[in-house]
Amino acid sequence: MLSTLFTQGSEKIQYLGTCYTQDCLEALGFILQTQQNIEKAILLSNKQYHAFLIISERNTYVVRSGFKSGYMGEGPKGLASSLQLLLKHQIDIEEVNISEKLMKKVNKALILESDVKHILESKFVRPLRIHEYIYTIYKTLEYQQINDRHYPIELSYHLIDPRIFDLALKFKEEPNNAIMTAYARLEDILRHKTKTDLFSSNLLKTAFISDKHKSMYKWNVDNEEVSNAIGRLFTHIFTAYRKERAHGEINKHYKMQIREFMLINELYLLENESIPNN
Repeated sequence: MLSTLFTQGSEKIQYLGTCYTQDCLEALGFILQTQQNIEKAILLSNKQYHAFLIISERNTYVVRSGFKSGYMGEGPKGLASSLQLLLKHQIDIEEVNISEKLMKKVNKALILESDVKHILESKFVRPLRIHEYIYTIYKTLEYQQINDRHYPIELSYHLIDPRIFDLALKFKEEPNNAIMTAYARLEDILRHKTKTDLFSSNLLKTAFISDKHKSMYKWNVDNEEVSNAIGRLFTHIFTAYRKERAHGEINKHYKMQIREFMLINELYLLENESIPNN
């Protein structure tokens, strides 16, 4: 849980991670997911123990020393994955050797601004060992596809349509129920909007697709053909995913459930942007 990753170190420095490698990887994934314009990523090393100092445009983060090197195990694998994540985001990484005393301050959330200043003014390790840490574990410098699991698997609340925000709040506990309720609610909205008692694809086609008969609603785009294409996309997405759930119990991976909920959310946003086809 993300709530276990945070400790408030000071007003200007935030401490993330624990002594466990996975917690530190998730902490790094959180930073990369939420922070724009990361200015510096410095690997803090003391013998075989490693932590990170991450400076973004607005925040300074310290990720504790859950990473290791010098042997084959979870700590070195985590270090290799963490470096790959940073390189994947096109962030330059430097390494600084620090004292055992300073590493203890890192892990106890006692770093001062003067310590950060000292680290930033220290000499970087040369020759560069960043790629060596990766190559030792993976025997290649190519990014490992599996490292995407270190990003937080969460809904982006700032993108959610207000009409299903309550479902988003309950999504983690009951994803299937949230998705089915979202489908049903969207149909109710469209029946009220079109003043019909139609269901499913017939309802959507009547509302948004202009073939033999003029659709009731359209989108404010360049021409009718483009609006029709949006209407068909709307109809096909709704029908394909809704029918799958109507014909049997669904047991999808949580990540796929999030993708489907965000697809439904996009339909809500498109519906809200539609205008009467006068």
